[in-house]
Amino acid sequence: MVMNEIIISSPAEVVGIPEDEHNVAIVRFGHLFSFEKYIERVCKLVPLIKSEPYYIMFEGKSKGKADYVTGKIEEIDIYNDYYYHPSRPEASYFLISTSEEDYHRLTRVYINSRCKSSTITRFRKTWKTMEIWNFNGVILKQENETLEDLRSVGIGLLTLFRQSFEVEKEMSKLWW
Repeated sequence: MVMNEIIISSPAEVVGIPEDEHNVAIVRFGHLFSFEKYIERVCKLVPLIKSEPYYIMFEGKSKGKADYVTGKIEEIDIYNDYYYHPSRPEASYFLISTSEEDYHRLTRVYINSRCKSSTITRFRKTWKTMEIWNFNGVILKQENETLEDLRSVGIGLLTLFRQSFEVEKEMSKLWW
């Protein structure tokens, strides 16, 4: 099975940074809004991350400017809806490792975030979390590309996705 990219867009997701360690972060999908559209593809990704490098890139806003954060996916936890549909996955946590530069970007986004959330415990760490509204992210598989090339592809995909979404919004205004 080959998975090269998954583009994720949702009204909001939660991102966290640890209180006592640098260069790691957590991305929590599906807890604020439904994640049904992506959860099947994310479930297929779980066994692949053990043997192949996958990265996630997402947009965070810092003082109105987009900051792109890239992290290698180290671990994924999938959670099921235990009350109504015990066999259906509904949310996931991604543990990611980042470069020093990306960690500083994420910290800057956290400091300037007005949507700070709670402190949670996952992956044997305590995380200070924030909500990122209008979340746009892309999961990419690294094959022969350098990390810088992969980052450029991710920024290009997110920019293209955002622009096509803006055009779609404008077209819907014209037709309605």
